[in-house]
Amino acid sequence: MLWEGLKLMVAGMATVMLFLMLMIACIEWVKHLNRNSTAIEQQAQKSRRKSSTNPATQQATSVVPAEVLAAAITAFETDNKTS
Repeated sequence: MLWEGLKLMVAGMATVMLFLMLMIACIEWVKHLNRNSTAIEQQAQKSRRKSSTNPATQQATSVVPAEVLAAAITAFETDNKTS
């Protein structure tokens, strides 16, 4: 009975290792397929960073005031309590 348990454990661990190796191979394959579009996207991001003339204005517009965030949370919680 102990021998059957050990065989089952080895078979299970081998299955998991094969699955993980297959997953790593698929991730590497997708990375290989997307390498050109990734390089193009990185160049576009670099050019967007260089073309921004006033980074302080850009940063200020992306920050949400705390009052607006608190009001949105309160409205969400009251909406969930009533429904």
